[in-house]
Amino acid sequence: MPKRTVCIQNAASLAIKNDALAISQHGELRGLIPLEDIWALIIETHQAQITTAALSKFSDAGIGVMFCGDDHMPNGLLLPLGAHSRHAEIVDDQLAISKPMQKRLWQRIVKAKISNQAAVLDLLGLDGSSLRAMAKDVLSGDTSNRESVAASVYFKKVLPEGSRRNGPLTPALDYGYTVLRAGIGRTAVSGGWLVSRGIHHCNNLNAFNLVDDLIEPFRPIVDLLVIQRGLGGTLTPESKRELASVFEYLVSIPLGRAPVQVAIENELESLKAAVKSNDATLLELPVVIPLEKAGME
Repeated sequence: MPKRTVCIQNAASLAIKNDALAISQHGELRGLIPLEDIWALIIETHQAQITTAALSKFSDAGIGVMFCGDDHMPNGLLLPLGAHSRHAEIVDDQLAISKPMQKRLWQRIVKAKISNQAAVLDLLGLDGSSLRAMAKDVLSGDTSNRESVAASVYFKKVLPEGSRRNGPLTPALDYGYTVLRAGIGRTAVSGGWLVSRGIHHCNNLNAFNLVDDLIEPFRPIVDLLVIQRGLGGTLTPESKRELASVFEYLVSIPLGRAPVQVAIENELESLKAAVKSNDATLLELPVVIPLEKAGME
């Protein structure tokens, strides 16, 4: 069962009490959430007070903490660095990935992303057959750039107006992708990966190249959530809470239906197996299914 993503949107004092997050307002305790039940914490308001001791406790518990800017969009991330007991071994294996292997992994990621975009079109009552055909044509390293071509076709079909970068769905998509990116970053760092070293992305100014590789098959889940839940237009506290709950929605993985949170962990575990065996087919990626939330713990 998935853990909780907690959003703090109003003025509050945050502290740790008996291994639980204590949320107080106007001097009164408003909530007590065990740390073991929290996967990520989003602090949206600039009127929240939190101690460095509490932030340290979050890191010890493996909880990612996101902060938001004046525009209420996530702009910072505190990641747990307790890392993995075999951190050095994982990084050594990661740095040793050959170029051909990188290309095969990226081919698999792009195929999964385009296939999920096709699934979103089908679930919206649109025709995803052209994208399914493109997914089959993805070459090693995506040298024919099927990802970009598919994205152009896909967004022209799913967007009611405007473009991906400038339209009524843009704020919600940006928010959802940012939260998803932070969740993958939290899992990758706590698992011992060197997130600045990507499979395909290789921007020297980007500290999360690996995360930006691994997020791609998950993006269509945010798209489906935004469109089917009607989260376009001006972002509201309610729509942000719904987007922050993306980790609770179910996808299909080889073991069966699982929440996005579990699928992210499975993606990174299977990536480790793929790298160790030099076999890209061992990388397990999510498959989009109709929207449904997993039961909470």
